[in-house]
Amino acid sequence: MDLCRGKDVLHLGFIQHSHLYEKLIAEGKWLHGQLRSVAKRLAGIDYLASDVEAISAKYGYECYAGDAMRLEGVPLRDTFDVILCGELIEHIENPGLMLDGIKRFMHADSVLAITTPNPWCTQRIDLVNRGILEDRWLNNEHVCWYTYGTLKQLLQRKGFEEVDYGYYFHQSSESVYSTPGRFLKSLRIAKKAYFASRVKPQNYEGLFFVSRLRSNA
Repeated sequence: MDLCRGKDVLHLGFIQHSHLYEKLIAEGKWLHGQLRSVAKRLAGIDYLASDVEAISAKYGYECYAGDAMRLEGVPLRDTFDVILCGELIEHIENPGLMLDGIKRFMHADSVLAITTPNPWCTQRIDLVNRGILEDRWLNNEHVCWYTYGTLKQLLQRKGFEEVDYGYYFHQSSESVYSTPGRFLKSLRIAKKAYFASRVKPQNYEGLFFVSRLRSNA
């Protein structure tokens, strides 16, 4: 939110989940909707064409149907201050095509912000150590994992350089927001906050990486 405040923002994969966005909009928890409240301009791209059309018609968002690996086909020729690629790159079978396509939306001072699940997350390591392997809990739309090192190397190969990075620890809607009763909800939030305080940031649930185009790229 802070990165996008007062900026022209392009949000890739903005719908998040086709079956959830209406509920998230109603509850004020849809990230794209929250971004519109702070961004100077907000545009979205998603491959769910029928939902893109519905969101544009019903809510008045500027959005375009398009494949993240074929961004040259999106009828948008502007550049943006921030390109937001949240929880998307792990779904993409050829991330190099997406990164190349993103460049056409960037000017000299633009930044690309990527978030992705962290494979070194304490909970995931614990599951594997207990013999509960990925086929039991991995999102069936994910095709790869990224660490700080592998994501940095991929971005460098595609002409980007690091601006900032870090790790995030979130309150999931399943474990907290849907918990009935204020007391139980508060208890779960406190439990997660305590857990976060006992775990090193590099073992949090997700990774964020901010980069920009190298001047010689």
